Amino acid sequence: MSPSRSEPGRGRSAPAIPTPGTAQATLLNIVGDIVHPSRVPVATSVFLAAMAELGHTEPAIRQAIARCAAAGWISKERVGRSTRWALTARGIRLVEDGVAGVEQLSDPHTDWDGRWRILVVTIPNEQRSIRDRVYRALRWDGFGNPLGSVWVSPHLNRQRRTTAAITGAGLLNSTLSFVGTADDLGLSVGEIVDRAWNLDDLESIYNTLIERFERMAPTTDAAHFEALLRLDEELQNLLVIDPHLPRALSGAWTGRQSAERLLHLRSIWHGPAERHWAQLLIEHS
Repeated sequence: MSPSRSEPGRGRSAPAIPTPGTAQATLLNIVGDIVHPSRVPVATSVFLAAMAELGHTEPAIRQAIARCAAAGWISKERVGRSTRWALTARGIRLVEDGVAGVEQLSDPHTDWDGRWRILVVTIPNEQRSIRDRVYRALRWDGFGNPLGSVWVSPHLNRQRRTTAAITGAGLLNSTLSFVGTADDLGLSVGEIVDRAWNLDDLESIYNTLIERFERMAPTTDAAHFEALLRLDEELQNLLVIDPHLPRALSGAWTGRQSAERLLHLRSIWHGPAERHWAQLLIEHS
């Protein structure tokens, strides 16, 4: 009998991807979208002031900082009596992946070659507590779930979060992964798409976001800062729920054009938001 494959990290899952809208996600949006690529450490007091403007309480902000540090995304240094925080190499990869993903939401993706990555993931009952974490990673990487434990994605090389989640959860021995094309046996490509993703619901979400954010009319730097980070929350959520299907699979679906409109708002709000951040640094460092 051949030995089973070792499963590193069993029982020690990789850090969870922060849920958009939480204090932890907001902190990462600030350091990723406003602070980065500057490597200048930011004082705790600045984060407290900035995130309070967005409705987060001081205990929630301090907990978010502690969790991001525990995940290895930020590290601290002491400057006199002040504690300052900067992105680690691991944190930089995380936020750069997020920013790149957001900026690609409007890409029509016209170069798909017809191949799918197929995963069959079985989560034992005794590990059902990690199911949501694994499924979230799969969706973040663009996978859909057309049948039972079967997950499919047209993105062959977009699986870093999925790999980390499956490995960290100790599921290597209950996962199959392979690449191939659909044939005439079983579901058609159109049926796979219809079962794996609800593009009508996703289009409604995009339309609601367009209506909400295009009605905003921020007039101050502080209002632009808040509007940008509220938009960032929604864009991060779209990274999870929008599979970014190739045009060959999505046809006349209008999501890509809607994403382009949201990214245009992000672009024009960015400058005033950065000015407000600079003022916060002056007032609270």
